[in-house]
Amino acid sequence: MSQVASLPDIRSPFGTYPAERMVRAAWRLADRHDLSKGLRRRIRALVARFFKGPYDLEAEGLKFRIYPGENYDDRKILAKGRLPERAEHKLLEPHLGEGTVFVDVGANIGSYSIFAAKCGADVLAIEANPQTATKLSFNVKANELDSVRIVNSAVGPREDTMPFFQEPSNCGFATFVEDLTTGEWAGDWTSSFVKMRPLTAIADDQGLTRIDVLKVDVEGFEDRVVLPFLRHAEKSLWPRVILLETNCRPYWSEDCLPELANRAYKITGRTNDNMIFELAA
Repeated sequence: MSQVASLPDIRSPFGTYPAERMVRAAWRLADRHDLSKGLRRRIRALVARFFKGPYDLEAEGLKFRIYPGENYDDRKILAKGRLPERAEHKLLEPHLGEGTVFVDVGANIGSYSIFAAKCGADVLAIEANPQTATKLSFNVKANELDSVRIVNSAVGPREDTMPFFQEPSNCGFATFVEDLTTGEWAGDWTSSFVKMRPLTAIADDQGLTRIDVLKVDVEGFEDRVVLPFLRHAEKSLWPRVILLETNCRPYWSEDCLPELANRAYKITGRTNDNMIFELAA
């Protein structure tokens, strides 16, 4: 059994916390989708009491220190022994390679950023949650990646400070959209104020002159990241490819799809939760 960590352990070397067979079996049980959602939630809460993390493991050749009691992506990596959102990775992989620029807005613990860096891309990983950004930084270092820069900031339409809602069982589902904290996703939500910056300002600070692939996964706030960027950035900075999470599309204040179409972006791939757009030549 691993010790419970209230703060991320970024000092102990990777390998300090092996994920033993009992741990993996417990989280596989908690992830069984043939069980009802309510039963799965109760099992997950029980498993999280005893096997919260951290654990160190490799998935698809990539190293992660994970905290499955605190994050959906961590649970998936532990339960499945692979990266989450493999279909999305397969769609992105042809667009990633040596020297490509990948910008990851809502980087979470790095399953996209580290994957892109291993494909040869130069990565700018942007994560609003300070604790999650710390976990991301550890994972980047564990993989000995010099091509990943991390920015701990929220991204939005303007310079601002806004309430950021977080639920302790899934830090990766943190959101600025208060409506998402009720109904289907009701839980033990709390809020804190975080600073927000437009993507154009962050890109300028980081010296970006082009973006080959932009991934945006910010739980219902995607429109307020992408649309202001396209409206204010030089056209030379428009991404060739955009992966946009669309499963929270009903919570957008503006629908991104018509404006992307008007700017010559074509839908070239889709999954249950995301769409891929490519800029016409």
